Amino acid sequence: MSHPSLHVLIAENQYLIAMEVERILAEMLACKVTIVPLTRLESELATSRFDVVILDAAPGDNLNAVRGRMIEEAGAAPVFLSSYDHFSQTGTTPNGYPFVAKPPQPEALAEAVSRAKQRNTSSKGESFLGDR
Repeated sequence: MSHPSLHVLIAENQYLIAMEVERILAEMLACKVTIVPLTRLESELATSRFDVVILDAAPGDNLNAVRGRMIEEAGAAPVFLSSYDHFSQTGTTPNGYPFVAKPPQPEALAEAVSRAKQRNTSSKGESFLGDR
């Protein structure tokens, strides 16, 4: 499955995890990926356009909600990575954002990114291929 027009930002402080996510996305979706530390998330969103942002989930729901809204306001869809058990029950954060457990499994990560991209383009009235 190739989506060369898909641009994904990975905002993760653990660089080895970010590199593994990048590898999975390259193999599963063949998309363009940018990696930054979580502390640079806001500045990266201000200077570049992304379709999906994969970021490390905070233990508190409020911070995840704030980050999720910031990502959506920048025109992207958030996908959270987490090792916290309380997200694993539903596959979403309490705010409804997709969540993938750490360490990410290739199929689960690719599916979450694809769903986030589809949901984001549907809300903008575009097709997945951007041909509208």
